[in-house]
Amino acid sequence: MRGKLSNYAERFDMVELCPVDQPLPGPKKLRNWRQQVPPAFVFSVVLPSVVASLQKGPEADKALRASLEAARALEARCIVLMTPPSVRPTKANRKRIVELAARLPQEGHVLAWEARGIWEPLEATETAYEAGLLPIFDATQFDLPRGPVAYTRIKTLGFNNKLSAGHIDLIATQIEGRQEAYIVVQGAGGGKLRAVLKASLERATQDGSAIPTLFRPDASLLADDEEQ
Repeated sequence: MRGKLSNYAERFDMVELCPVDQPLPGPKKLRNWRQQVPPAFVFSVVLPSVVASLQKGPEADKALRASLEAARALEARCIVLMTPPSVRPTKANRKRIVELAARLPQEGHVLAWEARGIWEPLEATETAYEAGLLPIFDATQFDLPRGPVAYTRIKTLGFNNKLSAGHIDLIATQIEGRQEAYIVVQGAGGGKLRAVLKASLERATQDGSAIPTLFRPDASLLADDEEQ
């Protein structure tokens, strides 16, 4: 996502703040971002790779502190750990994930984890729950864990930037009735998916059940984008 944040917020309801291994903007600039968008707009802070790779030491500690400071300045609703494929499903790594999660603020945030690499959905879900994290899956490929909150990343690049009606119905079915649903679109088509998915949810909820109170298809905001 490039351009003015206020313009983006007119089209979408959420953005992921991805540090891309560059220093995050200072609290003053982040508070300015918060002021540019409506109160209900959601920021999701993705932890940097030095943290996500489960490294220990001063550099990782400093990066984690900076990310949590950014989350406070943005009044971020979500904090996301996205471990790389190098973090394999070993006993030691499971322990490190639990230890890292314990350092995250436990109140007022959705704390989520996306395991990349060879993690099986069941072992990722079990590890996430042990750490008190919400597991992130692609709702077009896997069943989302039950509960009031869902966070899903839709990889449209795998569908040549297109999602079929069946995929959209599957997403709608998986988030129907939840209190909060955070949907991140990786690739083009976020705006179209937002409109079609919302219409699908409205049709599916004509029996009186509620549409999720937070409905957030989006793209990603790069922290090193000077246009921001």
